Amino acid sequence: MKRKYLKLLALLLTGCIAFGGCGAEDAQDGAAENKEEQQENQDGEDEEIPPAPQNAGSSTSNTTFPSASTEPLIPSPFSIMENEPEPSIVDTETHTVVGIITDATHYSVSIQVPDGSRYDMTIPESGVTGNLNSITIGQLATFTYIGSLDESHASLTGISSSSMITGIYLEEYAFAIKIINAARAMDLKALSDLTNFPVFLSANGYSGSINTSGEFEAIDNEKIFTEALVTRLANYNLFDLKYTDAGFVMGNGAPSLTFDVDDDGILGIIGINCDPPKETTDQK
Repeated sequence: MKRKYLKLLALLLTGCIAFGGCGAEDAQDGAAENKEEQQENQDGEDEEIPPAPQNAGSSTSNTTFPSASTEPLIPSPFSIMENEPEPSIVDTETHTVVGIITDATHYSVSIQVPDGSRYDMTIPESGVTGNLNSITIGQLATFTYIGSLDESHASLTGISSSSMITGIYLEEYAFAIKIINAARAMDLKALSDLTNFPVFLSANGYSGSINTSGEFEAIDNEKIFTEALVTRLANYNLFDLKYTDAGFVMGNGAPSLTFDVDDDGILGIIGINCDPPKETTDQK
């Protein structure tokens, strides 16, 4: 019996040793695996990881930045010229000129100056001194402006009375301007409306009196508006207008046109000389 218990005890001890050996081997294998994982983690930590780019106001960013360049960033002079606006040249210097108003609208005024030149000036919406409502065709005035008359970009800044004395009134200048416009348009009806009949006519060998507007308007247009007469009137300098014993004569010699007041005080054409200058006739 005692021997039987001893064998049983020996078997139990042998099983414990076997089980203990298996547990030891499992523990040894687990420790080895843990050691390998720690080694891998340590190797991963030793790898150099580039820092994430910092973006103002955000902790993360997906922006890819270009690699740094050693070349200096010098902007092209052409790009600077393209981006910069061209300087605007504004002539703010004030000028004055004396002239006779030959035409006027709400936006512009046309004048003729003493040397016979004609100019246009724009009228701005505001900032003009003087009474713009008093602008009248034939008015002699002093004009203040900025810009250039020759380059047709003068802007009116003021209008005032002129101290120049010509001896001619506004009505006479305005009437002469109507004659000039009719001659430029070669409008026989407009010229007839400006005529006090009977009118003396010298044209193409004819010299005599035309008594009615119907008789006058029946004349061939080209016989009245000869090249010499149209050129003389279209380029007439209003500052040359003078009063003579014959009336207000536009032109010195032939061709010429004369107007005056009739007995009723109405201005009208009283004489038209359409013939070319004598020197032209002598040359022929």
